[in-house]
Amino acid sequence: MRGNRPHSLHRAALAIFLLACASTCAPEGPGAPEAGDEEKSIQVTVWSERLEAFVEYPPPVAGSLATFATHVTDLQTSEPRRAGSARFVLRKGSGAPLEHLEPAPARAGIYVARLVFPEAGRWSVTLQIPDLDASVDLPEVAVHASWDEAVSTPVPDAPEGISFLKEQQWRFRTRADVVEKRSLVERVRLPATVRARPRGRASVHPPVAGRVLAPPGGEVPAIGTRVAKGEVLALVEPPFSDLGVRIAEAEAEVLRAAADLERAERIAERVRALAEEKARPEREAEDAEFEARLARATHEGALAVRDSYRKAAAAAFGAPPGDSESPFAFALRSPIDGIVTAVGIAVGEFVAPERPLLTILDAGTVLVEARVSESDLGRLGPSRDALYATPDAPDRFVPILGEDGGRFLLLGPEVDPKTRTVPLVYEVPNPDGRLRIGMALDVYVETGRVEASLAVPASALVEEGGRPVAFVQLAGETFEKRDVETGLRDGEFVQILSGLAEGERAVTRGATAIRLASASGAIPAHGHEH
Repeated sequence: MRGNRPHSLHRAALAIFLLACASTCAPEGPGAPEAGDEEKSIQVTVWSERLEAFVEYPPPVAGSLATFATHVTDLQTSEPRRAGSARFVLRKGSGAPLEHLEPAPARAGIYVARLVFPEAGRWSVTLQIPDLDASVDLPEVAVHASWDEAVSTPVPDAPEGISFLKEQQWRFRTRADVVEKRSLVERVRLPATVRARPRGRASVHPPVAGRVLAPPGGEVPAIGTRVAKGEVLALVEPPFSDLGVRIAEAEAEVLRAAADLERAERIAERVRALAEEKARPEREAEDAEFEARLARATHEGALAVRDSYRKAAAAAFGAPPGDSESPFAFALRSPIDGIVTAVGIAVGEFVAPERPLLTILDAGTVLVEARVSESDLGRLGPSRDALYATPDAPDRFVPILGEDGGRFLLLGPEVDPKTRTVPLVYEVPNPDGRLRIGMALDVYVETGRVEASLAVPASALVEEGGRPVAFVQLAGETFEKRDVETGLRDGEFVQILSGLAEGERAVTRGATAIRLASASGAIPAHGHEH
């Protein structure tokens, strides 16, 4: 659809405005057009990496004022320049440059520069925005020697298309990006769920029934506490057992044997002294020494029995007697590094072996399990390369494989008879905890690849009549609708097979507003207020 009428209305609005501000904006000089004469207007649009400048000006005449209405858009924000100066640098050939400074916009986004070219000829004009360190060069400006020449010389027609004024664009923060070639990867979108690794979740159970005690020198960890593998989380004291009785008996036997040994050694020492003085027979001394050796052996045997029982207690209870307030308590240790997610005990409570006391989760690495329809199995590429997006950021695509250490684990060997899908499982590092167990994801798995093809962001495409269309910015306020043929989609980019050309500027934000404007055929709400 061609939008001639809006442009005619726009020019009419500009002419009415120039009449209204003739004292400040109208051309000046001998032979200048009278107020009410049709005013010619030249429109140019130029872009740099940072700026877009849309400039409207009448054919300039040497020595006379010419009003350059300059609309400046910051391409990083898609907003109008609301403050800061603009410098216009005029130069003819190799002559010295002339400078004109506008200290601030006359209104948001619009600098009204009244320039004087001292002589006729072809002039270069550069617009500089000092505080952004940015500039653009306008197309060469033809300066006429007289008003008659300016009036009689035809000016280029403004491009025809859909009119969408700068004020409207700024309101919607409309953005247009250059159409370029990209390497694309087609991906199929699959529903997925974040799961804990089998070794990433653990429940701590007591090995026997008993009473819960706090760990030595601490407390039972609360929910949210980070624990280390092997750390003692709690103690469980069972009812007094046979092993405890045997250890107590062994301790008593060690004491008795130690006393018997001490007594036997003193008797042997005394009898030996008497035998050496011939006061007792040598045989009695030998018998006393034998009794001492027998007592020593009995003591060593009692120590061995006691130590055996202690080792058995350490193996059974996880800590040697004396390490806690209860000498015979089982130490409950964390089997993994992780965070305590559930606590089902209180100190002093009696617990049974089948009851889980604490649950620990290690979510530093998780599984992402996607479900692949059996009809899509043949589309999957051999690399299994994939991206994921979370519900809170559906347009942010995070690579699964690559430098961060994610890896492909499994493409299921059997089809679920109920869902007719197979699992596709990846192991994904999760150091920041962004992926939470049970979270639903979208996973995008590679199916095809194409090199150096034209592509645009998906936001550039608008559906109209069941077909995709895009809008190309022909000039500052003029757009053209294009029917496009699309190919594969790679995340946020879509392959363009036809309808757009490399180097054109496709609208990537605000396309819907432009489509509505083109469909309504409405007169723009207002013209420019220079």
